[in-house]
Amino acid sequence: MRVQAIAVAILSTALSGCSYVYNILAVLRDGRVVFIVDPASSNAPSCVRRVEVSVAGSGERTWRESVDYDDACTNRFPIVYGFGFKGRNQPDWPAIQATALQRGVTYEVSTTTGATGYGSGRFSIREDGRIVNESALSEAEARP
Repeated sequence: MRVQAIAVAILSTALSGCSYVYNILAVLRDGRVVFIVDPASSNAPSCVRRVEVSVAGSGERTWRESVDYDDACTNRFPIVYGFGFKGRNQPDWPAIQATALQRGVTYEVSTTTGATGYGSGRFSIREDGRIVNESALSEAEARP
């Protein structure tokens, strides 16, 4: 029994080491909200398979796109808010048509890269139209 418990502990540790996290920043480019990987993140994925934006604290989704694993690298950072992804939609995560982002509201963005990379960030649009990214969680705190 003890050997089995040790084996489970080792396997769990090994499998959890396969995932990674990175911070997402919202920026304004040509009048559009664009999501990029924070240059300060220790991981720098280029492909993205899923993105979801929601109102912080409420869970109200304002936009979602997700594609099949086989189409994951068809979509790359930077991601423009509201633009549809190329590839086959993943049935478990149906797309949600983007709604207009409001000034003074805090939003959360999350992304999935491949099967084990996870990005997240929080941002708001000030009354003057500038985007403010909230301080990102450390990668250890952001781990799902």
